[in-house]
Amino acid sequence: MRNATETLIKYRSMIGIIALIVVMVLATPDVRSIVIGFFVMMLGMIFRAWSSGYIDKDRELATQGPYSLTRNPLYFGNLLIGAGIAVASNNWLTALICAVYYLFFFTFLIAVERKRMKARFGTRYDEWAREANLFFPRIKRIRNANFDIALYMKNREYRVLFYSLFVIAVLVVKFLMGIGFIG
Repeated sequence: MRNATETLIKYRSMIGIIALIVVMVLATPDVRSIVIGFFVMMLGMIFRAWSSGYIDKDRELATQGPYSLTRNPLYFGNLLIGAGIAVASNNWLTALICAVYYLFFFTFLIAVERKRMKARFGTRYDEWAREANLFFPRIKRIRNANFDIALYMKNREYRVLFYSLFVIAVLVVKFLMGIGFIG
């Protein structure tokens, strides 16, 4: 089982890229889907960016800011980005591909990470887990809003912004080609 887990973790990005390429090929975007999808993606990018300014991966247990609302704010941000891509793609099959990818990998990764974090941080993790929802953010007062731009840069979160904008650009070009604006 350990080998299967390691293999899935190792290849999740490659599988995600393949799924994204299939989504882009099958997409049938229109103006409305692109605008709404872009808005949803921006919410996800903002949530991820905010989260990355609080996490020093594998060194400290992040419990402040967005981590006081959910134990998995980066994955929640990813879900919003994926939902935005699905909406912008404007195709039921692309939405299904996104949903299957996210449901499978997030369920799997959250379980693996929960086990790893519990082993690493013990009772501190248990106490925090009682305070913060597993996935969807709990609506409550945010504890400690001291965003650290150095952590954001260290975590290279700006890459998600660039990739997301690239996806939207591809969908815009695909739409413009579809209406004959770009030949």
